[in-house]
Amino acid sequence: MTDLLSLWGLPDGHPRTDIILPGSPERCRSRRAVEDERGRVWMLEALHPGQFGRRERIGRALDKLSRAGLPVPAYLAGPDGRYVVEHDGQYYQLSPYVPGDPLPQPEFIEDDARGESLGAFLCRLREMSGTVREFDDEPPFLLEGYVNDLMTVMAERRPDLHRALTSVPPALLPLFEAWNGLPSAFCHGDFHPLNVIWHGRAAVAVIDWEFAGIRPCLFDAANCLGCVGIEDPAALVRGLAPALLRTLRRGLYLDKDSFRLLPELILGLRFAWMSEWLRRKDEEMIEIEVAYMRLLANSLDTLLPAWQKILGA
Repeated sequence: MTDLLSLWGLPDGHPRTDIILPGSPERCRSRRAVEDERGRVWMLEALHPGQFGRRERIGRALDKLSRAGLPVPAYLAGPDGRYVVEHDGQYYQLSPYVPGDPLPQPEFIEDDARGESLGAFLCRLREMSGTVREFDDEPPFLLEGYVNDLMTVMAERRPDLHRALTSVPPALLPLFEAWNGLPSAFCHGDFHPLNVIWHGRAAVAVIDWEFAGIRPCLFDAANCLGCVGIEDPAALVRGLAPALLRTLRRGLYLDKDSFRLLPELILGLRFAWMSEWLRRKDEEMIEIEVAYMRLLANSLDTLLPAWQKILGA
């Protein structure tokens, strides 16, 4: 596979089987670390059939963000300027490998500095949103439809989960009704601390952009906060979470309409995580997720006042 580096005009090298790549390997056919003869390490991804078009758009978007100074490991363009390169009927992408420090779990939830670093990235991404037009023609993501579809699947295949979560979708009605009117922007789509490369407590690269697209402006913040809360629900009002929100407010990121519905957005996005646990057949995480979603649904009216008090809003 190392001879594929020549497709990008790079010298051949050798595989680095000692490097465990971060992120989600199942989002492509394969990914591996390779080192060229100059000592540079790259992540080489082989794509699934049908990924070409979207991965090309992601490549163009990440190039813009990288050129603007955002910490993203942008894909390398091939000789024809495309970010997806074809060889013998297969499609590949190449990006620089960024080494990092392990994320301490669950200790990271207590860390103000990590929250500030994540918030600073989201503010910069919001500033750049207007320049990223590659996803403007994609159908809008409608959370209500996603939730309803998953509930239907669970009613058929996992009636136990459907019964346990039947009270959750009604709690999301205010969000569903406001969805189309919420301010939107280009978002990462799966933003959380494990999709970040850390040097100490600083976010130095954000990876795994497969779910990028136009979403409500607080989509990424909500997903990140949801991942903090599943470690410890009380952490939504201490440590990383309020530091993230304070940073977003300083960056003029927290418009009133979006902030008012942030608890509902956190809850709604947990359905995507439930779908992931179901796909993996991870019964332990399914059980944890059910308890977390029910707790969130019963706490919607307490989260926002708690944040407003912390932020002095």
